[in-house]
Amino acid sequence: MRDLASLHNIAFVGHPGSGKTTLVDALAFEVGASTRKGSVADGTSICDTEPEEQEKKHTLQNAFVSANWGDKAWNFVDTPGYPEFQAQVQAACYASDLVVGVVSATSGVTFNLRAKMRQAAEMGRGRAIVITHLDAENVDFDALIEELRSKIGKECVPALIPDQSGPGFSAVARTVNHPENSWCARLEDRVMDACEDEALVGRYLETQELSAEELDQHMPNAIAKGSLVPVLVCNPESGVAVPKTLEFFQRFAPSPATVPTLDHEGNVVEMTREGPALGTVFSVISDPHLGRVCLARLHRGTLKASDSVGTGQHKAEKLGGLFRLVGKNREALEDAGPGEIIAFAKVDHLGPWETFSSSGEEVAPMPTPAVPEPMVAMAVTPTSRSDEQKIGESLNKLAVEDPSFQVEHTTDTHELVLHGMSDLHLQVMLMRLQRRFGVSCETHLPKIAFRQTITKPAEGHCRHKKQSGGRGQFGECFLRLRPGESGSGIVFIDKIVGGAIPRNLIPAVEKGIREQAAQGVLTKGEVVDVEVEVYDGKFHAVDSDEASFKHAGAMAFKEGVLAAKPVLLEPVMDLEIHVPTDMTGTVFSDLTSHRRGHVLDQATEESGHGTIIKAEAPLATMQTYFRELKSQTAGEGSYSMRFSRYAPMPGPEQKKVLAETAQ
Repeated sequence: MRDLASLHNIAFVGHPGSGKTTLVDALAFEVGASTRKGSVADGTSICDTEPEEQEKKHTLQNAFVSANWGDKAWNFVDTPGYPEFQAQVQAACYASDLVVGVVSATSGVTFNLRAKMRQAAEMGRGRAIVITHLDAENVDFDALIEELRSKIGKECVPALIPDQSGPGFSAVARTVNHPENSWCARLEDRVMDACEDEALVGRYLETQELSAEELDQHMPNAIAKGSLVPVLVCNPESGVAVPKTLEFFQRFAPSPATVPTLDHEGNVVEMTREGPALGTVFSVISDPHLGRVCLARLHRGTLKASDSVGTGQHKAEKLGGLFRLVGKNREALEDAGPGEIIAFAKVDHLGPWETFSSSGEEVAPMPTPAVPEPMVAMAVTPTSRSDEQKIGESLNKLAVEDPSFQVEHTTDTHELVLHGMSDLHLQVMLMRLQRRFGVSCETHLPKIAFRQTITKPAEGHCRHKKQSGGRGQFGECFLRLRPGESGSGIVFIDKIVGGAIPRNLIPAVEKGIREQAAQGVLTKGEVVDVEVEVYDGKFHAVDSDEASFKHAGAMAFKEGVLAAKPVLLEPVMDLEIHVPTDMTGTVFSDLTSHRRGHVLDQATEESGHGTIIKAEAPLATMQTYFRELKSQTAGEGSYSMRFSRYAPMPGPEQKKVLAETAQ
């Protein structure tokens, strides 16, 4: 176990291609976590260990690199750049005390980076920026700093200054060593804004003077509180300024001692080593040899490799090893304390975002972030009988690893539907399904669960008579149908008088009606919101039975629905769309002109650079929306979608659906 102040848990976030993984590889080499500096291009990165990552040359899941170097214990977390893997980024930010946004000088400050830095701020994490690719042609350090301050916040201030921009970039210097530079005074201002030493603040306000030692002493607190987002510069590929960047993290990165952990009541958790361990699982991975591996952040107490852990609601399970991760390798631990990121195996009852204890007593859940809502759905069909037998358990294992990947067995359309953040997200999950579990699938868009209702009163009648030697079948009933209240389903009303249908056979009429309603009339979709009144009928003393009246009720209902001007009801979704402000008009036009959507409201995000659009649109027009929105917004748009209600489908659209159904 290490002292709290000696722990550095740092997550690296940013846009794809910004240099996150290359930077982590360079830092891992500097601290001795790897014997050679890995490369994304040649597949030797310490972070990109999955075949899918090596094939696509991009990080697709969190990678953890732990090492002891200098007087510190380090945990570097490399995160996926693609925004559709935001659940991974969320977990990494939760586990860390400092979130470093990596910005390529060639691409500038992207919407994706802004979103991740905003997420880190909302989680109360300290933030920093590292600029890469400053040695490229036609880049301008000063212009990039102004862009950072405009799009992320005035908290962004250079802490390392390059000797120049462009191919000649070869060294950096600390801003504090150049008091003549205008950024030095701004750096001091940001640090003093968070300073808790009133005497020092008073003297600074009076004299505008601050020693380098005083600035250094209070900088970690300023970063932890969000008053300062230091901007650093290095070239991880050539190694220029990587040691300076590591030195800055070593001296000034917030530690668990400066980033308080709050419980569910908002109270600060005392990070003492005494007593049973308390921690939260933030991620789960399936290891082919160890089974379920839980990654957790410890909040309090001491966890030993020989301990058992539980939530109090399940029987505590003994740890199957306690270790930390170094890329794809593991280093065994005898024990761990508060502030540490650890991994343990074979505790099968724990899942992501569950709080556990080694005391065996029930524990209150710690506050955790909300899981991102999936945006894209895909139906899958196993390609073989053996795949069909394995697919359920295999998909559930993948869903435990990634809470934003969800599996649904639909009751309306009887399909197996996968929900994810994007086409790429689902593609990667299916690749893992094939590689890890040997299960292959065919894919298609999910069927839409249309429903049906009627728009005017009508009557239905059926006389069921069948004679085939011996006892026959006979049942006759008369129905009245009326449109019902929205959400009422099928309301059955018995108006039989005089024994036209015997009491014991009326339930059979109702059963036939309900079964036919569930099966559908125009299509296979359920018929809803209809009042059905049985008011007359006939029976035969010998040939009438439940089966006869069940059939008569079903056919009379079908006839009545067809006579009552039926319409298809389609699911309408509530949408919340986040787009760059300058692209709002394009998104508006597409929603209203091509998706039969209605914009309900819009608001500007706090940063002023994004717009939140609240709208509604039929699900039928939204099944491939992720691709179109990505195209319209250069990959910067995102949305969430929830079911709102069923609404009548316009006549032309209904004709198309019925024509497709008839084929």
